[in-house]
Amino acid sequence: MYRWCGQVLVVAVATVQLIAQREDSARVVFRPVLVEDSLGAPVVVAIPRVELPRARLDQLPATTVADAAQGLPGVFVRNYGGLGGLKTISIRGATAAQTAVVLDGIRLNSIANGLVDLGQIPLALLENLTIERGSQSARWGAHAVGGTVLLSLRQQSSGVIASGALGAFGERCGTLQATIHPGNHTITALADVQYSQGNYPFRIDQFGVRRRLERTNGDALLASGALLWRIAGVAQSGSVAVIARSSQRGAPGAVLQGAIENTAARLDEREVLTISSMQFGQESSWTLRAAVRWFQQHYRDSLARFRGPSGADDQFTAYDGALVLEMSRIDGNNWYVAPAAELYANTLRGNLYRSGAGSFVRRVQLGVAAQAGATLHTTTAYVLGLGAALRADAYSDVPSALSGSVDLRWISASVPLALRLSVGTSYRPPSFNELYYQNFGSTSIRPERGVTVSGGAVATLGACSLQADAFVLWVRDQIIAVPRSALTWSVQNAGRVLSRGVELLAAYADGGWNLNLSGTYQQVTYDDPTTFTYGKQVIYTPSLLGMVRAERVFWRGIAALVQATYLGTRYSQTDNAPSSALEAVLTVDASLRALLLEWPVEVELRGELLNLFDATYAIISNYPMPGRSWRIRLLARWR
Repeated sequence: MYRWCGQVLVVAVATVQLIAQREDSARVVFRPVLVEDSLGAPVVVAIPRVELPRARLDQLPATTVADAAQGLPGVFVRNYGGLGGLKTISIRGATAAQTAVVLDGIRLNSIANGLVDLGQIPLALLENLTIERGSQSARWGAHAVGGTVLLSLRQQSSGVIASGALGAFGERCGTLQATIHPGNHTITALADVQYSQGNYPFRIDQFGVRRRLERTNGDALLASGALLWRIAGVAQSGSVAVIARSSQRGAPGAVLQGAIENTAARLDEREVLTISSMQFGQESSWTLRAAVRWFQQHYRDSLARFRGPSGADDQFTAYDGALVLEMSRIDGNNWYVAPAAELYANTLRGNLYRSGAGSFVRRVQLGVAAQAGATLHTTTAYVLGLGAALRADAYSDVPSALSGSVDLRWISASVPLALRLSVGTSYRPPSFNELYYQNFGSTSIRPERGVTVSGGAVATLGACSLQADAFVLWVRDQIIAVPRSALTWSVQNAGRVLSRGVELLAAYADGGWNLNLSGTYQQVTYDDPTTFTYGKQVIYTPSLLGMVRAERVFWRGIAALVQATYLGTRYSQTDNAPSSALEAVLTVDASLRALLLEWPVEVELRGELLNLFDATYAIISNYPMPGRSWRIRLLARWR
């Protein structure tokens, strides 16, 4: 399904290679709710967000979270190409490790490298995908520096849903979901399988000659399954979800001069995750969440002879657990407080850690937090609200952390307009790789800490809605990898990184039309004047991002969607040498869906064209992306 521990070996190897070289109910939910809650507090969120509900996810030409997130304001998906390639998310110029990913209240970021591979999370498992932009460490703890990805598991009324798809480059996909409701219980079983040969063609310069080659060792088989049980009672309610996944895929790596790829490298993963939740007490005033996870990864490459005569053969096993206790709001006279506490325990056993750390590493983290809000002023003209949060975390192997946030919201009662301002601090502790990885980590690495200031406006006018936000994100002690020799790297604190930018999100939904426009302009630069990189653009971080999506619903259940995504210039070197610039690229996707049958079974047929104009590009240098491709889906629902 997804990885908590992440790609322990592949990320380190990749680092070396890179330097070596329906209609009406479906919508994007981001309109402000210009109302008050029971305390008279404004309901407009202080942190800008985009929410993609299940109905919208169903209609996108996407199969994973990485596909669905690309093009949203402030969001950049770093894609290493193909179904099995690593796909991480950057929000507001922050790194993937500075972006928290949370599933049903449980933080998923890998303790090994801080990442979450969003290409391993199929949309079929999810009911909702929400992207929050801005520091949320006071709420979610570590990693929520640039933003947060919030995921919720699938919910479904009684019935069966089955879908199948086939596409270019040997792609095959299938999903099956069934839900029953015995008494006050809800039981859902779900399975999802995705396969691709990954042998897509690409163009690349080979010793000064432009050649057309075919990706090798890019096949991937991803299988996920979930069993969800929910019970709703008068005094208490609860749920248990058991999620399992398995993946077998090639790890071809970078395409260098001479078309050198890791033709024999393979990566296998197995994972089982259990998440349970219980609401109890008077009016379900307490919520207890618990998670237990087992993860195993096996990387092998018989041609990696620098590792020994038999090549590379590395295995990693992780055991993780989490407990989260939350109390519902304690309400007062126009104010509220909501406390929470959490305990995470992470262990990792592998064979690529420094001798001083042994083959077994462990981290225990205890955090306590509280959120508060108050209505400062209410008149017939406007509502003024204040929010605050404070959190403290203690770690067994790295320094403790304290983070907080303050926000102010103003909502007009006479015109559909809301203003928001927030300030927050954030942090990210070093990962196991950054501390203990063989010939790479350093125990002297300090945690990253950041400060975010964000402000914006939200407005609606009839069928139109608009969000505009500006932000500044300052991170100190940013952790980066630097070369020590032609083959070895090490981590160090690189000083400061400064991100600042503006984000725009506009939508129109009326009369069968659904139009969305998003744009981001950001400057993400190294901010240490003592280094030669001062003022340079951070590698693989575009200054300009944009997306235009137009959808039209016609008669008889026929709908068409066209989406254009723009990715600005990036650099693969910290000195921003012109030779390291990756050109801006515009890709266009299109889809057409038609309702073939409504009774007794609802049957829908979809056709998708991806990268319609066959753009040649790489998001990460030497990792070519697929060209023009297609996909046909057939979906059936038994109610």
